[in-house]
Amino acid sequence: MRRIELGFCWPFSGLEPKEGLERLRDYGFDGIELWPDYLNERGAVAWAAALKATGMRALQLCPYFNFMGGEPTIARSREILAKFLTDARTMDCSRLRVFTGPPWGDGVVGAHEATPQQWEDAIQSLREFCDVAARQNVELCLECHEGSLMEDSPSTLRLLREVNRPNLTTNLQLPLVKEDWKFSIDSLAQTTTHIHIHNWTAGLNKGDMTFLEEGAFDWKPVVRSILGKGRESLTLSVEHADHGQQHDPWETARRDGLYLNRLRLSLAEEFSQ
Repeated sequence: MRRIELGFCWPFSGLEPKEGLERLRDYGFDGIELWPDYLNERGAVAWAAALKATGMRALQLCPYFNFMGGEPTIARSREILAKFLTDARTMDCSRLRVFTGPPWGDGVVGAHEATPQQWEDAIQSLREFCDVAARQNVELCLECHEGSLMEDSPSTLRLLREVNRPNLTTNLQLPLVKEDWKFSIDSLAQTTTHIHIHNWTAGLNKGDMTFLEEGAFDWKPVVRSILGKGRESLTLSVEHADHGQQHDPWETARRDGLYLNRLRLSLAEEFSQ
């Protein structure tokens, strides 16, 4: 039986976790993603208590690793991994997001700019990190993002192949660089456990960000295709809920929660026939 979980990337500073989680639950979400600032604002113990009280889940925690700066940044990334694995254990979370370097600003290194040494550092570090994470049944999820070693399918596949660990998966954040989404799905469906789901007024990554149902890109064929290629479980997680400060994140949660629950029900009916 194929399962779709619905997540929301927490954007609310200063809000009590239990209050916000209850509201997201009522909008049809199963859990949340947390970035470092929001996680640390309350701490893993408080988050764990709020999640348990509301029946919600931490679907992914989102650290920032950096394998591109040699041993100093790799050593710092080891410290970050240890901290996030401790938090993941406290919060009963089984997925950590992975960047290979800074996703923006100084130090960005794309797949076709990385030196052979940077590739080797990333591969060796990810093997090490995957082995450590596997001890508590945590997967490391590569976020396919411009300015990383996962910015297109061939580069992502190279990383997956050379790291060669079963708990290394992909967050297929469409579109990938210079790539049609169908090619991305054909390449990465088998390893995709998570999607940061967005929409835009004029097509995939075209125009302004907007609510999922009002955007010009149809997500149903994407999700259907991934599940149809054998993926039994997939998380769809709403990111950038303010759409570049254009909308209230709570309005996004309400609208996108309705859309995603309809999508989930529709696909469940399709796959049950």
